[in-house]
Amino acid sequence: MSDSQAQEPELDWRRWTMDHAKLVRAFEPATFADGAEDTPLLAAGALIMAATQIIDELFQDIETLATDGGSVADSEGAYFVLEDLPQLFAHQYNGRFARNFHVATVMVTGRLSAEQWTPPASVGEALALHLVIQRAQHLLVDHELLDRDEARELYLGFEDAAFEDIDHEWLYRADMDGFENDKEFAARFGATDMRVQSWFQPTGNGPAHVHAFSIELETPKQA
Repeated sequence: MSDSQAQEPELDWRRWTMDHAKLVRAFEPATFADGAEDTPLLAAGALIMAATQIIDELFQDIETLATDGGSVADSEGAYFVLEDLPQLFAHQYNGRFARNFHVATVMVTGRLSAEQWTPPASVGEALALHLVIQRAQHLLVDHELLDRDEARELYLGFEDAAFEDIDHEWLYRADMDGFENDKEFAARFGATDMRVQSWFQPTGNGPAHVHAFSIELETPKQA
């Protein structure tokens, strides 16, 4: 280790996290659970840091899929983000899916810096935001800024404000395997279409729109 490396001060993770909070403009500090004076800043800053990490790691997941081919379920590669999605559907997480999920993540997390929040426009965006919240909690715990219970409670108010519904959470429940194909279930609960092929299509919640990259139009055929 060089003398300059030995003298380099340790990163102040509390200050570094709080510095990122200014990039969240769509939510007021009061959105996050009350606590110490700097707690809302930690919550907001951790969201930005988590979003940045996940967007970067998705590039690596896409590269792994391109190398291995097939889907996450077929691959022996290590995945940083895609492994945290509902694993009941891992056989459908292929290269095209990963690119769509990357775009959805960029879209929904980019709106954190907008002047006004619009909720996730698709199931994919809702799942992306869900993963960002989970990652933000882990960052706060891993850097010993909050304990696990404090980190979890910190985002309860944000989740209520950010999501139109929590339909995406059903996808993680092993006891509901196959519900996404149950038309009676959807009709009874007014659930969004949860089939994987529909995850990146607009749900109609709010004014936000999915990115055109994810819209698959039927190829016109000449007469």
